[in-house]
Amino acid sequence: MQQAQTDAGAAMTLARQRLANAEYDAALHWMRQAANLGDNQALQHALQLQQRQQGRQATAQWLQQQLDSNTMAASAVSAAQRAELGLWQGNSVTTVGYQHPQGCQLTLQPVASQQAGVDNWQHLLQQWQTDAQLSQLAVCFLPLHTINSTSLQCSEDSSSLLQCRYQALEELVANGNFSQLVVVAGRGKASYNNGILQLPDNASLALLRHEFMHILGFIDEYQLPAATAQQVCKSGKFYPNIVVTESANADVSAYLQQWQLGAQDISLTAVDSCKHTHLQAYRVVAEHNLMRSFELPMPQLYFQLAQQILTKPENLMPVQYYFAYLARQQQNWQRWQHYMQQASELGYSEAQQALAP
Repeated sequence: MQQAQTDAGAAMTLARQRLANAEYDAALHWMRQAANLGDNQALQHALQLQQRQQGRQATAQWLQQQLDSNTMAASAVSAAQRAELGLWQGNSVTTVGYQHPQGCQLTLQPVASQQAGVDNWQHLLQQWQTDAQLSQLAVCFLPLHTINSTSLQCSEDSSSLLQCRYQALEELVANGNFSQLVVVAGRGKASYNNGILQLPDNASLALLRHEFMHILGFIDEYQLPAATAQQVCKSGKFYPNIVVTESANADVSAYLQQWQLGAQDISLTAVDSCKHTHLQAYRVVAEHNLMRSFELPMPQLYFQLAQQILTKPENLMPVQYYFAYLARQQQNWQRWQHYMQQASELGYSEAQQALAP
């Protein structure tokens, strides 16, 4: 152990011994010691072991600290390793966006913080363009924006909702020409809230499609968490795919009028969305579909409703409105004004009312 203070080979011998005994923290310590003594292979082993034990985010933070403190030479880490961990150091990733041939009724800004997200986003974008339904929607995607994983700090717990530090995207939102964000980073359960579509960096097209429908106002057709159900389940309230009512003989005339449909166009079917309340939710198609389980198909009626919603994108809450809310929390009134102005220019009525004298 004394020799290992100055000898990388001795440090790696200790690391292998600890590894053989499943003493992973001790093995990591000696691998790092060998790396700091100039053993590049030891650094690779240390990065791999820490990722397995603690995740990519913790590994990226440790590596950034070593580079910042000059404990480790910048040349010891390859560009590919930096990208894998999401330490871009100003190296922009060149990826093309997607402009729909019929124009952009809705424009989304994709964001990734690690190479896995970059690679997967390019794959998802290609799949979107060849999907029979999605490719017909007048939706555009700007070129991918990359941000250091140590800034965005996305969670990596597959069993819980994905969370990121969205404040790191303030400048992007303040200067961007889009209304929704797609963040492809970290690991965990996907979600859509406040203009931010959050996907794990190994997401499938089916998962992206399901979350995209939430942007358009579609809600889940499985039992919603109690807090969510209390918010969305109101008597007489309807969504593109769901009618909420107190009685089995639901009056759906307002729904039909809103979407310019006839009674023969829908098939009310009870679902569990509002089970945590005294109300009953009915989906407007008979078959199980992507809002029940994301791998299932999109019914033709849902596709038609999606196209109809996209003709009035000003009704969809833009991410700028959420960032105005964050600015208000910080009492940054200049930023609040800027974000609210952006949301107003997108035609969002609540922003226009907030700015009205």
